[in-house]
Amino acid sequence: MAVENRYPLTKPLFTDFPAEKQSFHRSEKNTATRIRGARKVLSVKHLLLIFGLIAAFFAGLARVYYYVISCDELEIKTVEVVSTSPQVKQKIEQYLSQYHLGNIIACDLNYLRSRLIRLPGVKDVRLEKILPSGLKVEATPRIPRLYVYRGNYQLVDEEGEIIASYSELPDDSWPILEDSGSWQQNYKEKVTLTCQALDRLQPALRARIRTIKLLGRSSLEIQLAGDPVKIMTGDSSLAESLNYYLSSQSAWAEQFGPVEYIDLRLNDRVYIKPLTLQAEKASAREKEAS
Repeated sequence: MAVENRYPLTKPLFTDFPAEKQSFHRSEKNTATRIRGARKVLSVKHLLLIFGLIAAFFAGLARVYYYVISCDELEIKTVEVVSTSPQVKQKIEQYLSQYHLGNIIACDLNYLRSRLIRLPGVKDVRLEKILPSGLKVEATPRIPRLYVYRGNYQLVDEEGEIIASYSELPDDSWPILEDSGSWQQNYKEKVTLTCQALDRLQPALRARIRTIKLLGRSSLEIQLAGDPVKIMTGDSSLAESLNYYLSSQSAWAEQFGPVEYIDLRLNDRVYIKPLTLQAEKASAREKEAS
């Protein structure tokens, strides 16, 4: 029996997958033709007008700025200085009183700060403008830690920065730090390491120290208040050495008499040099106590 094929020969049975895109067909409706208009060209009058407006704007801005920086109401008239140190507060007030600070808007706070932190005893400064005519200064003082002897006595902080200088020792509020190398090298590093060693001591023990002499790398010579004995020790074992000396001081005095120095730099032994040697031991310069 014959089978009739109803599909035309010109149409494929299957289309490609995915489906072919349909060709674009222009609509049969009539569409209006758009005509692009010609560009508008500014005339000379328009250009002059725009230029005049810009010039007027900047001229007005300049007049406003000139008025602001020359206005008497914006002149700095009051300065408030805040600091935990009365000395630092007084120094800053005296310094600022010598200068006319001028207009608060034109005042350069960064430049003023750079000048104030150069004052002795000033560690940091924070400035704030208080409109219309006030200035607030918050000063962080340097904390005194030591007297450093370098031809004169200099009161310094933990960074070695000078707070004050004296031709003679004014008091015994702080230990005196000396250097056997006359401070020729690593001044700030030596001061910092010494302050760190002192921080490891108890306040009562730290208050008894009067003189510290740097003998070499990590080696110190200590003298306590009212005690002529020189105590040689390392900076890392300063607390242990001083406590050991104080606990043994009476026994050593009874055994050896007055002592010139005691060397505690070795862990397993102690070297003691009496101030005056007995006649039978005049040839021996040192005694060893283990």
